[in-house]
Amino acid sequence: MIVINPRESSLSAELIERYRSIEPATAGHILEFGFCDPGLQPLWRPCNVVGPAFTVRTTALDSAIVHVAIDMAEPGDVILIDRNGDGKHACWGGMTSLAAKMRGLSGTIVDGCATDILEIEDLAYPVYARSVTALTTKALAEGGEINTQVQIGGVAVNPGDLIVADSDGILIMSPETAAELVEQAEARQKRGAWAQEKLLKGAKISDLSGSAEKVQARLV
Repeated sequence: MIVINPRESSLSAELIERYRSIEPATAGHILEFGFCDPGLQPLWRPCNVVGPAFTVRTTALDSAIVHVAIDMAEPGDVILIDRNGDGKHACWGGMTSLAAKMRGLSGTIVDGCATDILEIEDLAYPVYARSVTALTTKALAEGGEINTQVQIGGVAVNPGDLIVADSDGILIMSPETAAELVEQAEARQKRGAWAQEKLLKGAKISDLSGSAEKVQARLV
């Protein structure tokens, strides 16, 4: 069965832009959920992706729905592909990366395999995957879904969720969580820059983090 739903995004351009200066690891000091399995890695570095989720689900051998999704997605979107556990076949490669780049998409996250790693790196198009293989899917059009809830790296993803990814990992947030978190994350990011300056001037990390005081208070 094939299911195609309309594109969804309630994220403002301003909110997306603000997250371009926030690292997923910065949010990792605040949040516990929404971080993808670290087995999903960028195929080249440095890699940075920020944008609304455009979700896709495919069967193991079939990538026809992926091609349709590329042409449906809007500039700035991030394509996320749920492979239903398949770890042998690549549904993404050099040609799909070129097509996505020409569409102005921000990047692609495949919970499975990709191929054509050198072509993707030459294109400088951000792709995250679990592994690389020469065994590819076929354009069969036997099944697939566009803009339904999917699972990516152990995280449930809805169409229009905010994707923030870099060389360290992938964070997925609902529009509501992203809006609620942004000021705190920006402040944390600025504090990180301040701490780096202090360390360069000889400060102790345990003093800056408050760890020295906390450990001292627990000493018997």
